[in-house]
Amino acid sequence: MYVFFEGFFHTLSGQEVKYRPPTEIFAGLLKISSSFHEAGENGYCIDTVVRIDTSPDELEQIAGDQDSAIIIREGDLYKVHLHTNDKDKVKARMSKLGSVLNWESDNLSSQIRDFMNAPADAGLHIMTDAAGSLTRDDAKKYGFTLLNSYLNVGEKSLPETYFHPPELYKAMREGIKVSTSQASIFERHQFYESVLARYEKVLYLCVGSAYTGNYDVAMEWKKHHDHENRLEVIDTGAASGRLGTIVLAVQQHFNHTRDVEKTIAFAKEAVSMCEEYVFLEKLQYLAAGGRLSKTSAFFGDMLKMKPVISPHPEGVKKMGVVRNLKDQLKMARERLAASLDGDSRALIMLEYSDNRDLVSEFGNELAGLYPKAVIILQPLSLTSGAHMGPGTWGMAFLKTG
Repeated sequence: MYVFFEGFFHTLSGQEVKYRPPTEIFAGLLKISSSFHEAGENGYCIDTVVRIDTSPDELEQIAGDQDSAIIIREGDLYKVHLHTNDKDKVKARMSKLGSVLNWESDNLSSQIRDFMNAPADAGLHIMTDAAGSLTRDDAKKYGFTLLNSYLNVGEKSLPETYFHPPELYKAMREGIKVSTSQASIFERHQFYESVLARYEKVLYLCVGSAYTGNYDVAMEWKKHHDHENRLEVIDTGAASGRLGTIVLAVQQHFNHTRDVEKTIAFAKEAVSMCEEYVFLEKLQYLAAGGRLSKTSAFFGDMLKMKPVISPHPEGVKKMGVVRNLKDQLKMARERLAASLDGDSRALIMLEYSDNRDLVSEFGNELAGLYPKAVIILQPLSLTSGAHMGPGTWGMAFLKTG
């Protein structure tokens, strides 16, 4: 409230004031007491959107039986927040009232545990872009910062990690207009200020400058504000799974070594070594986004051509064309075999769009072929998915030993 009123009263009185982050307003004053212990809490935090076909009275009764309930209405849509010990029972009761359009549940005890186990400043903090097929849960788990681009689906616009993948791909299949956009320069600047206010040294593994203007924006801000050279910015030349694989490998390397300079050197090496192959189902979505002519997309889809692409520093490269899923999997195996052997230690990221089961099955196969590799399954970055469409999947990998 103090932060809000500072801006409110300055504006009301006609005074021009530079925005100040809380770390500056309360410098040296915000501390967690050593005697503080977070109280445990059980149950689930629920956020849902329900379309009600009947009277909302029963919805109010369902919410009223729970804790921390808030209901916001817009037409026949009701956004509900509540805390409950039985999420399945609440969802079943709401489903009887109409259609549950969106449902999110967070385990309250896990949230508190994650907060209590949050890592202290260890000398280096990693920041990256959500275009790297990384989620908010990943950022929370590993302790890095994610910068979002925006996803525009019909009239709805949200940071990409706040969209649900099924919602995007369903909209694309139904022909709803989908586009992407960058966060404002102000928003990006606030992220830089925020991390440098909290961490001594920050490594920004930036999405490739061929794909967004994030690198140029960061370097321009650094020139004017980072006089102590505390923000290290690396143009990875990567996007989607290749960027995500680099970030996870670098975070793991720092956690193991706790050496800032060696970690930055490792990051630069990982950028040059990491590979990615993305397998597209159809070309029509690239055409819809203006990245391919509609004529080329029409004939390509008519001939059942499935391109294979890879993000590189100079842009996306076409690595080949295949006819079907069988050929996609064959090419993926061949590319892995060219870089890895059965005893290789590696990080392999498999990315899915609306085909999680298929990609997961391929991951099980790879686990048998590369027993010493760490294989992770990730949702494809939605800003990538918005251009490449449903049915797309990808594979990124980095040899680590």
